[in-house]
Amino acid sequence: MFNHHLSLALFDIRLKSNHKDLVLIKGNDSEVESVPLEGTVKLSLKEDIHVKKINLSLVGEFYYEYMDKATKESFLDRLCILKVDWNNLLTDDTGKVVFGNYGDTTVPMYKLKNIKPNGEYNTGFNTPSPGSGSVSASGTATPTRPQNIRTKSTPIFFKDKEQLPPSKILKIPKSGVDGTPFKDVQTSSTHSFLLPKGNYNLPFKVYLPTNVPETIEGLPLGTVLYKLQCNIERGRFEKSANLSKHIRIVRTLHPQNLNLCDSIDVNNTWVGKIQYNVHMGRKGVAIGSNIPISITLVPMVKGLKLKAIHGCLVEHYHSQIGQQRSPEFERLVGKQELEIPDTDKLPYEKWEFKTHYKVPEQLKKVTQSCEIRDGMIVVKHRLRIGIQLKNSGGHVSELRANLPVFVYISANSGKVVGRHYDVDNHHGTFQLDYQKEDLLFKKESHQTPNLTPADSESEDESDESETEDLDRDEAAPPLYEKHVFDKIFDMNLPQTPLEQFRSQQASPLHSNNNSSLDVSGYFDIPIAQALENNLKKKNRAQTPIFDLEYMSHIPSYTEALDGNDDDGVGDDFAPTYSDSGSENVSGTTTPIRIEIPSKNNNDKSYLKTKSNSLPHSKSLSTNKSSLDPKSSSPSVKSRFFLHKKKDK
Repeated sequence: MFNHHLSLALFDIRLKSNHKDLVLIKGNDSEVESVPLEGTVKLSLKEDIHVKKINLSLVGEFYYEYMDKATKESFLDRLCILKVDWNNLLTDDTGKVVFGNYGDTTVPMYKLKNIKPNGEYNTGFNTPSPGSGSVSASGTATPTRPQNIRTKSTPIFFKDKEQLPPSKILKIPKSGVDGTPFKDVQTSSTHSFLLPKGNYNLPFKVYLPTNVPETIEGLPLGTVLYKLQCNIERGRFEKSANLSKHIRIVRTLHPQNLNLCDSIDVNNTWVGKIQYNVHMGRKGVAIGSNIPISITLVPMVKGLKLKAIHGCLVEHYHSQIGQQRSPEFERLVGKQELEIPDTDKLPYEKWEFKTHYKVPEQLKKVTQSCEIRDGMIVVKHRLRIGIQLKNSGGHVSELRANLPVFVYISANSGKVVGRHYDVDNHHGTFQLDYQKEDLLFKKESHQTPNLTPADSESEDESDESETEDLDRDEAAPPLYEKHVFDKIFDMNLPQTPLEQFRSQQASPLHSNNNSSLDVSGYFDIPIAQALENNLKKKNRAQTPIFDLEYMSHIPSYTEALDGNDDDGVGDDFAPTYSDSGSENVSGTTTPIRIEIPSKNNNDKSYLKTKSNSLPHSKSLSTNKSSLDPKSSSPSVKSRFFLHKKKDK
């Protein structure tokens, strides 16, 4: 009679993001204007189903556990930091922030169901009436004067049945919908919906507060995790369908953040032994990247040798909930020995070299530097460099340099791996899977074989500068149509570039003869410059190296269904304007003389192009009579013509 079990071919929640199940925020709460969260709930129905509503919720959970060694007291709790509700995706796609807005702190998870839309919640014992006082987040009710409430004595089963609102079934006219089917329809609790079999994409969106806490999953003190829960509510005797999914909210540095620009220098002197300097190009350190470190050592005694250099990250963290603050904890992560050159090959007066430190790529080993919502979680880092020196007597001494760094998650450098969490569909609890890992970001590195050490070092430096530029890149490149406003300076003119800049006007197609070309056909392109550019491209081109293991990899079922997977290598960027076959800086087009053999050896044919150089430019052609007398005109159009010598 009733279909108790709902059979769905597909039931999934997908975010509209460039990264899988991840929302990337560039900047802190004062640098970001808004945090949009968009996505779709995908349904594939095998048969017609009857539902009451399809609701969705986003819940952020903060779990902490630690012990105070001084008092031997343990602290642990599960708190809600964010809750967003979508009442019915069939009628409205905009979510509402129920809790976690500006000014809200935390609320226990067991009181999550009683939260009101204004951030308050009921105690569960007595629901306040419209005349009674409201219950604040602290659980205390505001006392008000009690009121007498008069009730009717007529039993409900004696009431007129026509007064009850009749139930209404809304049916979708077509099979499958991409969007909100009943967006402008006013519905009530008595309405229900009939969905024909087919595919459905139900969108959802919301603007999160800019101070939303970021995901933290590898800190021993606690975790901050987010989940999306979708529920298909059906009739009284039919079983509902639930789906829960773990998502991440990741913050990275703003492109104009000073941590991407400021350098770090540590100078000190070990009296009577050595002077040292440790330098880093920038304070911001991306997880999973290689950090270049420049070290300068000046020995002050004879017989001193460099034995080894060690590096590690020192992580300091603590938590504060209200007036309760945890002790300051510390842990060492990423211990490794750095590469050093042979001391005998270095100059005796001064040892100057560069080495690299590899930041751990797994978030369970290192946590990003952060300060979440009024000190709820504070994480700071410093890079400790230990330099071991061997004296002439065989004794080994060590000097340490501590560099304050800011560890952040970057989508443009290295490889970032996170833990894999499963969410229980019934209880909504997070379950950690130790056998699986989630790949958050990965930068593909294409290495060219048969490189010398000098070439590999220069390639590493170029990769590091490219990563820095990508993190600091804020604006998109200009559109191609805007190139007509470019001002190109002629170095052959007697005016200085500043004088030319003042005399020019930014008008398209007429500002300068060199700013654009009046090209009407394929053969009107300047041939000399095009050949030169093509030769440069050919010399710079490299054959890509394909990974056979990656190409032969068979995707799993989850990877095949995922439509937002961007792990593949993207297409190359469009060529720059300078490589598009435009004129050279001086605005001249050199004539090309091509000899074409004919049947008679005495007869020769020539292909010549007309020069559009300025009057003072020199032409390389020896046959001046064959040139057009209007060659000194400002026209930039080139033509081909065939000229044959007659037999004498």
